[in-house]
Amino acid sequence: MLTGRDIIYISSIEWSFLWQPHQEIALRLARAGNRILYIENTGVRAPGLGDAGRVVARLKSWVGSLKSRGVREVAAGVYVCSPLILPPFGTGLRKFVNRHLLLPLIRRVFRKLDMRDVIIWSYLPTDTVLDLIKLLRTQRGGTIYYCMADFPKLTPDSAQIAATESVLVEQSDLVFANCTTISKRLSKRGKQVHVFPPGVDLAAFPLSFDSSDNPRGPQPVLKIETLKHPVIGYIGGLHRHVDFDMIVKMANARPDWSWVFVGPLQASTEKLEGCRNIYLEGAKPHEELAGCLQRFDVCIVPYLRSAYTETVVPVKVNEYLAAGKPVVSTDLPTVSEFNERHNILITTKNTRDDFLKGIEQALELPNDPEAIARRREVAALCDWNVQMEAMSTLIEQKLGEKT
Repeated sequence: MLTGRDIIYISSIEWSFLWQPHQEIALRLARAGNRILYIENTGVRAPGLGDAGRVVARLKSWVGSLKSRGVREVAAGVYVCSPLILPPFGTGLRKFVNRHLLLPLIRRVFRKLDMRDVIIWSYLPTDTVLDLIKLLRTQRGGTIYYCMADFPKLTPDSAQIAATESVLVEQSDLVFANCTTISKRLSKRGKQVHVFPPGVDLAAFPLSFDSSDNPRGPQPVLKIETLKHPVIGYIGGLHRHVDFDMIVKMANARPDWSWVFVGPLQASTEKLEGCRNIYLEGAKPHEELAGCLQRFDVCIVPYLRSAYTETVVPVKVNEYLAAGKPVVSTDLPTVSEFNERHNILITTKNTRDDFLKGIEQALELPNDPEAIARRREVAALCDWNVQMEAMSTLIEQKLGEKT
């Protein structure tokens, strides 16, 4: 594992957001003996009315960090900065304010922590990030771009973000991607791109547990324990990419099944709340997810097909497999590609009948030790320990070449 380095980590999400690879990687790097300055999302577009809650939360985080001079330590070796930054791709005046007034405040935090020879690790490809890299890059450091979304397709400033992403790829020592689709797109710029899909902490999903022996481990979920089987379960945020209409149709078609959703409510769930056999458990601590999964008969990924989900790699797929559960997913490109390699999932179209047929097929699958072990073997291929060692090797090789 990479160790003893100072890393400026330009994230595309907040630290307190639903747990994603961004926080997982940062925390693992810190535990390995590195220091992380985690810069929360600086955005890829101007905020709208729907972003009001996020803007208010950013202001609160910024005000809360004033006592500690703009940074707060959230874990050993992980320092979070919540900068006030004007949106990217703006007017000349907006860029001037960012470059000469707001971004230097991040440099002040960087100096306060006495960071040296930094590795700059970015998930964003905006002009703001390029300015920040120019401000903080050191001769003996390095730059990493980890692309987890097809940004030119997802933002109104498509041409501008494509241009700045091209510059970032050119300037980066290493380029990582979450799937082959993004890898192929970025590699057209003549750069080698390494594919690292989201990993899974296999140890966090034991097949059995005893809460009396491990009081901090996965705990029983009493409400789920009382539900009628089969229990069809989903873990993750309930956001706009989830096919709520299909879920309601399936729940109405199978009133004797229990449909359980564990995760934060990130979009209106009014449609789901109207079904008596749909149970919204809300967000749970990560350590309780294994307890929930133990009570699911089939795990699902009911995502819509869209420009966003064309390149999304659902973290939950490997978590479901790590728990030894059969999985049914809509036929997202990344999920279908994963299944072509491993033949371990059931993929279907976004229709009530097709998805129900997939679940019924999953309910008939064997759940003996051999089948469960096979699912865990596939999940283990993306274990975070394996992923981080591979990333660290590439980083150390590149830094060695520069030295």
